[in-house]
Order: sequence, then C-alpha cells, then structure tokens
Amino acid sequence: MIKYAVMTFMYRGHIDRGDITHEQLVELVASAGGQGLEAFQRDFINEPELLPRYRKAMEANGVGMPVVDVIVNLVYTSGVERTARIDELRQGLDICAELGTEIAHVAGCKMVEGVSADDGRKKIAELLAECADYAQERDLILAIENFNPSPELICKAADCLEIMRLSGDVVKQVFDTGNFLEVDEQADEQLPLLYDRICHCHFKDFRLPEGEARYAGAVFGEGLIPNRKVAAELVRRGYDGWVALESYPQGGMGPREVIPGELATLKGMFE
Repeated sequence: MIKYAVMTFMYRGHIDRGDITHEQLVELVASAGGQGLEAFQRDFINEPELLPRYRKAMEANGVGMPVVDVIVNLVYTSGVERTARIDELRQGLDICAELGTEIAHVAGCKMVEGVSADDGRKKIAELLAECADYAQERDLILAIENFNPSPELICKAADCLEIMRLSGDVVKQVFDTGNFLEVDEQADEQLPLLYDRICHCHFKDFRLPEGEARYAGAVFGEGLIPNRKVAAELVRRGYDGWVALESYPQGGMGPREVIPGELATLKGMFE
C-alpha cells in the first residue's frame, strides 16, 4: 500500500514569517490525507525544542516522520574533515532515531576542489558503509538520491548505482522524479534500472521558463516530469513504500493553498 508524505523544507519561510506554525503544518498534512512528513535534520539541530514539539504534534494527528533528510557532504579532503563528516552523519542518524524515522535520506554531497567525481563517489560510499552498523542499530535504512545540485557527482542513475555498489549494497535509493532532468535523463526511463533498490520516492514537477536554460519548479502535475508514467509503473510493479510530495509553491502561495490540492493530484496518479 502506497503511503504519502509531504516534504516541509519549502515552507520554512512561511513558518519564520508566522504564516503557519510547525504544529499547524503537521495538522494540515494530516487533514489533507498525508500519513507522514519529511524534514531536514538541520531544523532539529538549529532548534532543539522542535523535536519534542513535532513528536507531540505528530502523535496528536496520527502521522509520522518516516524520512528525514540528513544534509551532510560526505566528500572530504583530510582526516579531520572525514571525522567531522562521520560525526555530522551520526548526529543526523540520532535525530532520525528520536523521531521514529524509517529512512535516513543522506543528501547534500557536492564536489570539493581537488577531489574528482569518481573519487568523490568512492568517499561517499566509504563513509556510508562505515556508518551502516550505526544506522542499523537505530533501525534505519540509509539512502541516497539522484541529487541535482551535484549533477557531476550523484545525479545520474549510473552514478547512484556506483555509490550503492561501492558501499557494499548497504545503501538504498530515494528516487527523485525531477532531478534526472539536470543530467538529461528521464525518470520513467531510469526507474527499471533502479527499482530493486528504491526505498522511497520524491515526486515533484519542473518547467522550463521561456528563454531560460535552467529548469524551475512548477505546479505539481502541470510540468514536464513524467510523474504519471512513473506512478503507473510503480503500481504495476507492486511498490508499497512511501512517496513524498515535493512542492514548489507558485505565485506566493503558501502551504494551505498548495498541499491539499497537490497531494490530491499525487494520490490520484496512483489510483
């Protein structure tokens, strides 16, 4: 059975401005039919009081935090950096455990001067493998995604596969339907290559503004990403995990205007 989550990072500005509270966001997701939220570990590091607030709000609304995005760059250039990256990753895994998270989505890896893309992927795999037991002790699945801020490093399906294999297959895939565009790949074409390793999916939409070379966020369901094809293939293959809505609010809209409609669109793709 497909389970639906909503990513929250895009609403941090609305929260900071006082448009909505964290508790109201949790309630909104639940009332819109979501069963979970997906947040950044940095939110809970920067504001430690958020952790008990989220636990209380999620319990009150019958939702969970199945996935946390642990933002850390695992490409390092020295032993000191290596130790710091491991410590940062483990801190994120501890937060996941306190939230009852199932999947630690490790994102944020990027190119570092003096380290090639090939060596960067080896370092990512190495540190993930080193932390695999730490994650398992906390009942966490470690996962990476095709991450478009780092197209040379970890965005192509083949590059993600390389990292997972180099890790000793202790890492799974967060399948992001939109990010493949950055490397001229299509999500529906890459799904068969990665399906057996997928533990979670991000659904988003992009558009290409007239006269621009870079993609921009779009109203979900109205952009260029073959989300319906991906959803249909996931259903055909019997996928029964989590999918998360990654919205890009348009025209100054906030979570109240975006989440109910776009989550309904996402759920409709799986019917």
